[in-house]
Amino acid sequence: MVQCFVKKEYEPPFGIAKMPRLFSVSRTDAQASAHPRVMHAHDDLVEVVLVRGGESRYFVGGTPYDAARGCLFIFNSRVVHDEPSGPDRPVATASLALGGLAVPGLRENALIPEQASPVCHLSEAQTVRLERLYDVLYEELTAGNDDGAHHLLLAILTLVQQYRAAAADGAADGGSAVAHSIKTYIDAHFAEEFSLQQMADALHISPYHLSHVCKEATGYSPLQYVLRRRIGEAQTLLITTDLPITRIAAQVGYDNPSHFNAQFAKAVGMAPRTFRRAYVYHQ
Repeated sequence: MVQCFVKKEYEPPFGIAKMPRLFSVSRTDAQASAHPRVMHAHDDLVEVVLVRGGESRYFVGGTPYDAARGCLFIFNSRVVHDEPSGPDRPVATASLALGGLAVPGLRENALIPEQASPVCHLSEAQTVRLERLYDVLYEELTAGNDDGAHHLLLAILTLVQQYRAAAADGAADGGSAVAHSIKTYIDAHFAEEFSLQQMADALHISPYHLSHVCKEATGYSPLQYVLRRRIGEAQTLLITTDLPITRIAAQVGYDNPSHFNAQFAKAVGMAPRTFRRAYVYHQ
């Protein structure tokens, strides 16, 4: 028999003083990623996403980051993120969402400082280790073992803290002040009707300059950015509420439900009603 002893007194990861609340855990294989989770943010949840396979380019706060196996992403609450995928670029992920998070020195439901990079790159050994924990967490939660799942959450957060500390993380490149203003404006007004000229006037820049900066900073034109914010917000409402689809359409800026259905299907690859049935969010 080989007995292994604890070497030091246990300290909660990230200095967490109280138990955070596990909201959900999910596994997406490459085939399922044909229906992407479009640009969105969570008001009161943090997401920790491990890329298990495939390649894509994620946008976090409008800044692009390469996503491939071993990339570990942390999305603080209220941070807009876009996880493009599709039949031409399948991506497999494991992710969890948690709330009630209080990390000393950070705002509520933030796991990392605002200026920190949202991604770190793991070794293959680290990826496999974390992947296994995600699998066990998923199995325990789907089996109804909520108490065990919450304790496994702490195990995952402990590894996340260790891996981030060991990674050569740099500060995130937030882009120019103009790009930040554009993203802030759209995030605040995406559900409203406004023209490119009106947005340019509000930001005191020319429409051409606005379009150029937005495309360079986010990879999308202003109107594409608005569309993805609307569809991403609609996905969140479809997953987390029982609101009628017509109400959701109106809430994200579509007066015509048929137009909303068409835009949603074009972006996601399925109709809103089908997405709601197919996307199971364990709570």
